Amino acid sequence: MRRVMLSSLCGFFLCLQAGCSIRPLHYEFVDAKGLQNRSGIRLMDIEDVPDSVKASQNGDLDQNLRWGVSGRISQGKPCRVKYHKLYSTNGFMVVEGEVSAGQKYPVLLDTGASRSLFIKDIHVLHNNLPIYPVETDKADSKDYNWGLSHLPKLCIGGLTFTDSPCFYLARHLESKLFGLLSVSRDDSIIVGLPALREFKYVVFDGIREEVEFSLEIVFECGGPDLWVKYPFTIDEDLAGNAFLFVKIPIAGELTKLQLDTGSGRGLAVDEALWGVLCQRIQGVKLSKAKDLYPYIGWLECGRGIISELSVGDRIVKDAQISVFPDDSPLLGQCQGLVGMQYFQDTVLVLDFERNLMWVRGLQGERSSSSDIERG
Repeated sequence: MRRVMLSSLCGFFLCLQAGCSIRPLHYEFVDAKGLQNRSGIRLMDIEDVPDSVKASQNGDLDQNLRWGVSGRISQGKPCRVKYHKLYSTNGFMVVEGEVSAGQKYPVLLDTGASRSLFIKDIHVLHNNLPIYPVETDKADSKDYNWGLSHLPKLCIGGLTFTDSPCFYLARHLESKLFGLLSVSRDDSIIVGLPALREFKYVVFDGIREEVEFSLEIVFECGGPDLWVKYPFTIDEDLAGNAFLFVKIPIAGELTKLQLDTGSGRGLAVDEALWGVLCQRIQGVKLSKAKDLYPYIGWLECGRGIISELSVGDRIVKDAQISVFPDDSPLLGQCQGLVGMQYFQDTVLVLDFERNLMWVRGLQGERSSSSDIERG
């Protein structure tokens, strides 16, 4: 086995050195089929499941299910947590969390996730979590590839989520060497927008590479001239999914975008919005590509790099952009998403008390982030 692993690794590095067109590292979804039937799996009692789920089993579940934050969030005082090591490679907002069984996992702080908490089959199996499978029709055959679960405790620094209802997905993403040898797998827990909005504010400090949470104390900037603020709204659809939209100038064009802190990329826009922006951005060549979104899959797009792009009052160098067809499932609620690549070298604050996004301005980027006050 050791020889096989060494041989595979040597082949991998040879391909890199030779500039081989073969892609040695592949990303695949691994399904935990029949998870609810596995030995030792605990099923949730019907009495613990919301009435909306019971009533919708024979109907359109997605349009009726509301499964929000009904657990408890506790915090002694505003706390700061270092970014997880995954941040350096992916650029999204991720910290480390610990569940009640003592297992530690990356926790993705994802405003692009429209539900409160998401876990995967990995977490269910490792921590003996109870599940309530939801029946869905897929390709004319019934399947149970997702459902509801219950997370007794999730600790992130000085912050604790207790008795939190959550969704589970009976699949996870793995990277495989030449499609054979598993190199890594995605075992991240996702904390989505409905949970994040329970805080007065959340700070994403790209300078110190830290996140700050405040449950009770409101945000005070300490020096208003050091910040630029942009209004945002949080909209909900009929199924209770939440979306955060911010109005911010892109290349001088005031644009309404969904903020996606779970993405380390730049802009993801549809063709209609790109048709407007490209009039202001010159010399961008889009190449055919596919972007991976773990809860959707591989999506075809045109991908390019903008040498300098004005985002609000800042200039972002080598700004990534992906252009998707107007009917792409990624952009069903908006014309575009903005990820965290554009804010990696500054401080971004989501002020849920005032519905404002604060971004450290050009003058403030030379200052320490310690001038954030708490009121």
